[in-house]
Amino acid sequence: MYSASESVKENLEANGALVDSKLSLELKILLERYTKILDFPFQDAVELVFGFSSGQKPFQAPSPDLIDWMNFAVFLNAWNLNSHEIKFSDTDPSSTSTWNLVNIMLRKFVMETIRCTGPVVSSPGSHLPFLVQLLTEPLAWHALIIHSCVRSLHPSGKKKKKGGSVDQSNTQLLHEIQNSIQSLCDTIEMVTRWLREQLNTPDDDKFEALFSSILRNGRNDGPGKVFKILESSSSLVKDVDVGARILEAVQSWSPAGVVRKIITGQRSLLSEFLKFVVDSIIAWG
Repeated sequence: MYSASESVKENLEANGALVDSKLSLELKILLERYTKILDFPFQDAVELVFGFSSGQKPFQAPSPDLIDWMNFAVFLNAWNLNSHEIKFSDTDPSSTSTWNLVNIMLRKFVMETIRCTGPVVSSPGSHLPFLVQLLTEPLAWHALIIHSCVRSLHPSGKKKKKGGSVDQSNTQLLHEIQNSIQSLCDTIEMVTRWLREQLNTPDDDKFEALFSSILRNGRNDGPGKVFKILESSSSLVKDVDVGARILEAVQSWSPAGVVRKIITGQRSLLSEFLKFVVDSIIAWG
């Protein structure tokens, strides 16, 4: 996928079309191989992607497969820049291009992942790794394709081509890029807003929510499970000769201390993720 994106970057003309038709064929071959990994024929994979974007296919719980499908959609758009094999209905303004297809899927998947994740303090870990992967893979690939097209519209040291058709193509591509940039910014803003909400929640509120959650009867998953193991171990170790250092460590263990360490770890992780997102925005800009 990285090779494909670099090829697109180096082979786009100022009208957004790929210079080398051979490259377009190679990209399609790569996409067909990729869909085999997904256990789908190429055309069926294209239809499934359209189903996701139009809402015909429901969003499922975050999984690695969804990341793979998003990557496929991003590079499907890159391939269609030149091939134009994917046709759209003129009567349906909501699906005018593969650019719009990718924008819709990214925004929808990020929004639904945030909704499924909820407050991190009530579900530590949960879908956060999936959200990170969404930004570092398909969203980053999409940003790279956009950047490649922007560079193609402002070629340095190259003779500009004449002709109205090129100007028309430029206008259409520019419109698609502007919409994609705005959609990308809105999607990233959605993530940064959610991250700041998590970070701005007072630690005392987080402590109360998490502490009551792990102490609740019947809680056998997440930090509650770890808490119960530690609690039972601390009571048993008093009757066993485990050595002074281990005994001291166990005796110093407290439920409140564990919860505060979880909250501190969450804050560190979310702060690092937010910094990555902000730094990425600066780099893409």
